[in-house]
Amino acid sequence: MKIYLASKSPRRQQLLSLMGVEFEVLKIDIPEMQKEGESPEEYSKRITKEKLNAAWDFLEQEKLPYLPILCADTEVVIENKIIGKPKDYQDAFNTLKSYSEKSHWVLTSVGVKYCNYQNIQLNKTQVYFDRLTDEDIHAYLKVDNYKDKAGAYGIQSYIAQFIPRINGCYYAVMGLPLNLVRQLLNEVKKEL
Repeated sequence: MKIYLASKSPRRQQLLSLMGVEFEVLKIDIPEMQKEGESPEEYSKRITKEKLNAAWDFLEQEKLPYLPILCADTEVVIENKIIGKPKDYQDAFNTLKSYSEKSHWVLTSVGVKYCNYQNIQLNKTQVYFDRLTDEDIHAYLKVDNYKDKAGAYGIQSYIAQFIPRINGCYYAVMGLPLNLVRQLLNEVKKEL
């Protein structure tokens, strides 16, 4: 089954390829602003829904073949506060410093849409960090592209040596929980 992936994330494209899924990329931009009183979980699921709907609208406007659409949203959360992508080096440094000897949550919402069928699910993974010295953080920021990453890090990079464990799905922290994706794709197949 071929699908559309509504994501510009190279990591999501790589992970979907790992699964052997045939896909085309739809680059969809929507405003991503948390509403007052909206929990991180509600926000992530809403953004995923809005991306799905925008992608479906684009598909119809461009008269593209009807195929299922998959999209995702990943948020890093500390003390019920969403930590977005860093604005600059200092912001990334401060964010990483806040992880030292603590845990935080990574929320990844994944959704599929085909015609009137839509299903959005949320994965929650807890990530634990060892002590991070200033030198550790500077070393990481020099070798990795932190700018495009929610929470200023990629678990699959240099920073992994400071993560002793996670509770949940490693691939969700990368941006796409593969087991959940498989389940959603199996469900949407029934709608074709």
